Amino acid sequence: MLFAMKRAIAPAFLLAASVSLSLAQDAPIDWKTLATEFSQNEAAAEAKYQGKLLTVSGPVSAIAGGDMTVESAAVAVTLATTDGPGPDVKCLFENSDLEPKTQLYVPEDGSEVQVRTVDGVGNETNSKPMAETGQQLTVTGSFVNFEAGDIVLRHCRLGAAAGQ
Repeated sequence: MLFAMKRAIAPAFLLAASVSLSLAQDAPIDWKTLATEFSQNEAAAEAKYQGKLLTVSGPVSAIAGGDMTVESAAVAVTLATTDGPGPDVKCLFENSDLEPKTQLYVPEDGSEVQVRTVDGVGNETNSKPMAETGQQLTVTGSFVNFEAGDIVLRHCRLGAAAGQ
């Protein structure tokens, strides 16, 4: 009976492993490549990426705190350049995805985003930079939609930079 269970579990495990491998992305997509796909055929690009986890690389053109594109407050880090093909890639880093007692902070000038840790009453105990405008980033997030000319990725995390 144990042998029969192992024989039943092994194919299921292999199937699950192959599915997860097929969903994995080999290398980050350059933001311009993604933007070009949406510029050329928005409907096809939305169908191709809907519900998928994408890893995208590009330069940070803007940072905005308190973005309300989604129901939870988020920091929006935009990947784009002024000479881009059209749509920008808007990467939403949501406070609800952070560790307890951790917050994202964007100064008024929108030049950077910091990750801050706080104590039990909200006093800052530590701060470290996460991203700044002009920096090349690799970000992984779930494609949600194409809204107001932006390719929107949600629940974003920083990835390893290209070549690391």
